[in-house]
Amino acid sequence: MKSKGNTRIVLRNLRDANGMFSEDALKLLALVTMFLDHVGAGLLKYFLVHTIPEGGAAWQYCDAAYQILRTVGRLSFPIYCYLLLQGFLHTRSVARYALRLFLFALLSEAPFDLLFYGKMTMAHQNVFWTLLAGLLTMAAVRQCRERLKSQVFGGLCSAAAVAAGMTAAGLLHTDYGYSGVFLIVVLYLLRGDRSLQCILSPALFLASYFIGVPLGLRSLENAVDSLGIEGFCIAVFPLIYLCNGKRYIKGHKYFFYLIYPVHMLILLLLRYLLLFLL
Repeated sequence: MKSKGNTRIVLRNLRDANGMFSEDALKLLALVTMFLDHVGAGLLKYFLVHTIPEGGAAWQYCDAAYQILRTVGRLSFPIYCYLLLQGFLHTRSVARYALRLFLFALLSEAPFDLLFYGKMTMAHQNVFWTLLAGLLTMAAVRQCRERLKSQVFGGLCSAAAVAAGMTAAGLLHTDYGYSGVFLIVVLYLLRGDRSLQCILSPALFLASYFIGVPLGLRSLENAVDSLGIEGFCIAVFPLIYLCNGKRYIKGHKYFFYLIYPVHMLILLLLRYLLLFLL
């Protein structure tokens, strides 16, 4: 009965009388859009490549659905970055927070690789590694600013920490890579002004895709193509702006970590089932 009561409280407070959204609302939106994104990337893309003849009506419908799901999925990552920031600002132990992300990054790697690549590979790492790199980068920037009284040296130290975090994500080929870490840091640095945070964060995030061009990490064509789908992330920032910072979901912290590897396993099993039936 208590669980049902808590559920009613959560649902009743997804949006308050002032039109503001709770963090629970953002978290649930992130879960739904992430799942839809992975249905596209893990299921539809597989059948587009391996089973459905290209060019036919079935292929065209499947490809259209794939594009829609992948576009809608762009809403999830900025929300997770924002929630990571809130967790960082309110956690009593950054070390325990980082350890938790690290353990779930390890736990999620096999389902991630098998769903999206069909084998274990180092070509691309799951998003928990990006969030972990972002968390450690924020912690390093805070330490630089607190321990170094000089604004000049504090700024240089912070810049070095950001560069290190972005480089680590880039070298590890984590989901969203250096751009993901950059978004997390920008959200952190602009946390004192919600309006500026929600205007500049998506703009700088999208602009960061061009950082890799002069470094030889990606071509200009690839960077421009990335904006075609990643640009849809802008749509979620008005919701972040309207977040009231309140949480009503209690006692289910690990559920929202476990849902990441578990849902990929479910999609993987569903793919095998569909292949068997077809």
